[in-house]
Amino acid sequence: MAGGLFSSKRFLLLMIVFLMAGTVLFLTLSQSTVEVNKSTHLQQKVVVGEPKKNAGYLIKDQLPADERITEKPIQRKIEVPVHKPAVRRKDIVDNSGAMLYLQQYRDLFDAKADLSNVDPNKNSTIVKWWQAAAMIDWYIHSPIRYKCENRVAVGNWHICQDSKYTIKPPCLVYSFGINFDFSFDDAMTKLGCEVHSFDPSMDKETHRRENNSTFHNLGLSNTNTDGFLPRKDGYVNKPQVWKMRTLKSVMKELGHEEKVIDVLKIDIEGHEWAVIDNMMETGVFKYVRQFMLEFHLFPDWPVKEDYVNLYQIYTRLREMGFSEYAVGPHPKTLKEDKFNNQGDSEYVNIFFEQNNNLEL
Repeated sequence: MAGGLFSSKRFLLLMIVFLMAGTVLFLTLSQSTVEVNKSTHLQQKVVVGEPKKNAGYLIKDQLPADERITEKPIQRKIEVPVHKPAVRRKDIVDNSGAMLYLQQYRDLFDAKADLSNVDPNKNSTIVKWWQAAAMIDWYIHSPIRYKCENRVAVGNWHICQDSKYTIKPPCLVYSFGINFDFSFDDAMTKLGCEVHSFDPSMDKETHRRENNSTFHNLGLSNTNTDGFLPRKDGYVNKPQVWKMRTLKSVMKELGHEEKVIDVLKIDIEGHEWAVIDNMMETGVFKYVRQFMLEFHLFPDWPVKEDYVNLYQIYTRLREMGFSEYAVGPHPKTLKEDKFNNQGDSEYVNIFFEQNNNLEL
């Protein structure tokens, strides 16, 4: 009887030991699983903030609900649409001379800034507004990159009549920004070109002019609208409503789709930055043989927070084959609250003959 009782106690003791061992093993495995899940979740959070392929801007609401980072999405230092195609760097430009401009602007606007990590030949190192402003200033003062042997005055602009770029009938000219000065447009008409002049600020209806050129009560933009409200400036001193079109839409409406624009002139008081960006996105630059641009950085517009993006747009234009054969700096004001810089550039598209086969 005593032996049987001892055996029963021994059996119960063994059962208790086995149960305790099982509990410890279960808790250990559970903790390991939690750590693995936590590690995996943390790794996923790092990945979630990166843009998905063709996701466009980094907007957290574009992600599935279970993948959003509610605190703050990971942002790039320079917010450029992710979907933009890379420019094939066919025209390599040495911007080393821009370092003097960067030093001057640093001394004026951020004297304690360190320039040791800034390389004027690397876009990604230009991250502050004054650095971008310095680079844009350099572009308008840097040595010309195409030497035009036959530069001809046409009104208050020029065209390059070198053999590769000669403008002769039949030729097509678009001129955006007139302000009642048709000297360029008339000179191109006398040359025998089909000329279209555009300016919504003049309060003139679309009409055929006496010299057979056409004036359009229409403005150039990065979007299509019939209800654009312009900002007041030296050209607009009363409320107006403008009809605006992208260049691609203008070409379509005028029956010029996929036709060569021999000369494109744009002087549109600060709107040029968004327009050029849109022209790159829509691929119409490949149809342009010569390009004339007046760029504007006004004291109040575009805002300085956009300067890095503006510099990138300007850089991309140069990289895709538009080389200056003439530049014309305007007087500038280098004070932060009154900052103002403007200038004219005249370009030839050095890759024009190949453009039909390029993805610019």
